[in-house]
Amino acid sequence: MPSPLSHDGTSAYAPGGGPDAPESPWRTVGSHEVYRNPWLTITEYDVLRPDGERGIYGVVDPGPNVTIVALENDETIWLIREFSYPLQRARWILPTGRVEPGEDPLRAAQRELAEEIGLQAAIWQKLGAFPLSGGISSQISHAYLARELHRGASAPEGTEQIEPRQMSLRQAYTACLGGTISDAPVVLAIWRAWTLLHGDDEHNERLTLT
Repeated sequence: MPSPLSHDGTSAYAPGGGPDAPESPWRTVGSHEVYRNPWLTITEYDVLRPDGERGIYGVVDPGPNVTIVALENDETIWLIREFSYPLQRARWILPTGRVEPGEDPLRAAQRELAEEIGLQAAIWQKLGAFPLSGGISSQISHAYLARELHRGASAPEGTEQIEPRQMSLRQAYTACLGGTISDAPVVLAIWRAWTLLHGDDEHNERLTLT
């Protein structure tokens, strides 16, 4: 199907590559890509705002990603300690990574778990799909629970320096409540795994990771 065009010939597709949602108070009248690298694009949209005035809207699209709760039989999970260049600090997160163009999110989750931890899983369960920063980005994080694990060889990328460790799901859930684990998709995935297995039980423990 040909792309809808604005009056000046630029694409009039909304973020996500389709027309504006019927219920959207915004109307897309044009767009152009302002930046691209191998990991993300930034597009500036010419829009009619909800108040009817002309405006622009910048959207960052890194593409979807996956986050994996890898659960052992003793109900420990795998965390990794990795340095975040944008945040300029190390933090404890779950195995995570990008969904490559055209790749199924489940296949990406299986690939990332094998690359980062050297694990494969016989049972996979979707925990949810979460917008990470819907005000400026179209990125969606797909969360999975992986069970019946068995080991292989890890193969982290050159940009990754990973320190893996195991922790009980209960401790990880408590660390999320206390703020020690704070990355949004990681907290969401751990919370979803905990509530799936245990309901909404809350604990007063606090755990600090160093």
